[in-house]
Amino acid sequence: MSLVVLVVACEIEKVEIPRPDRALALHGVLSASAYSQVVLLERTRNGSVSVRAPSFDLEDPLGSDSGIAEPDAIVTLTTPSGATLVAKEDITELFGTGSGVYRFSLSGSALERNGTYRLSVLTRAGEQLAAETIVPGGVAAVTAEPRTFDRATDEIVLEWPESRSARSYLVRIETPFGPRSFFTDGTRVRLGGDLRNSDADGLPRVFIPGFPQAVTVSAVDSNYYDWFRSHNDALSGTGLLNRVRGGLGVFGSLVRLRLLDLNVVAPQREAAAGTFRFVGTPAEVSSTRYLSLELYVESAAARGDQPDALTGRAVKRLSLGEAGCGLCGVLGSASNGHVELQFLSAWSARDTAETFVGELRGDTLIGTYRGAGGVGRFVRQ
Repeated sequence: MSLVVLVVACEIEKVEIPRPDRALALHGVLSASAYSQVVLLERTRNGSVSVRAPSFDLEDPLGSDSGIAEPDAIVTLTTPSGATLVAKEDITELFGTGSGVYRFSLSGSALERNGTYRLSVLTRAGEQLAAETIVPGGVAAVTAEPRTFDRATDEIVLEWPESRSARSYLVRIETPFGPRSFFTDGTRVRLGGDLRNSDADGLPRVFIPGFPQAVTVSAVDSNYYDWFRSHNDALSGTGLLNRVRGGLGVFGSLVRLRLLDLNVVAPQREAAAGTFRFVGTPAEVSSTRYLSLELYVESAAARGDQPDALTGRAVKRLSLGEAGCGLCGVLGSASNGHVELQFLSAWSARDTAETFVGELRGDTLIGTYRGAGGVGRFVRQ
């Protein structure tokens, strides 16, 4: 009996898909606690323009985030009283940063509660965008409430005054792995120390020992609420709720009602946890980059072949004229006396400035720096 195998060759049909137009996209949120009001204007990507992606820079939020900025537009804002304000673009001649960033000299304290603000955009090509927002009521929180938060034992019960004209309230917690934020219709939430960040990959904990973390509650208008809930929620099934006429995006407003500045801590019982200070000769002390460490075991290993996760902060020596943080975040790991630390350039897990690899011997941590080189010797206090 013979078996005949027939092989049928198929060629996949190639179809050229035309590029869509690069639409205008706008992002602007009037804030009652800001010194000025900013609108970002850019083009959506369609593959026709190569974009660069350097480290994110607040002074250049579009160019440093692979955006296609739309420069030289006329952007105006009409206030509830009928006055017309003209925005100035932040672009700099020397470095070319700030393109597509349009700023109004309007402080948040001057925003009229429950008043309607109308935005108008006219591009070089004659395209027009229009949108409006009604600023929610409420007294803006401009001064942070400092608080030490022990993740192992404490919880936060957060309450705020009702804003009758707000569509919803946004609770936001800053973390080194990105913010954890959610909307609520109530005026009270309870935040436990074991809260997980469902907005970040890997579900890391929200509260990270050794890090300063801001917690804010803001009353938001309908535009802000609808745009971000439809943009972020894959289960809503509604698609983006866009109220910008002539383009895509959001023009909303918010009033920050609460602002907490947390110093997050945890028990330091493990060998790799504690406060360590650099020791050495006077010459070594005067030249070392990092002067002290405050380390915590953020998460103990689930298995013996895995390392413990470390977090904390480091005191950094700044050179003359150097900008940056003198107190910066630290992430790392420890396993069987081997310690690896990533010194962050600020408090974001995405931006590592230096890596330290060493061994913990009793109360002494000795190792080397991968970037600048040299030996680091720290002793637990």
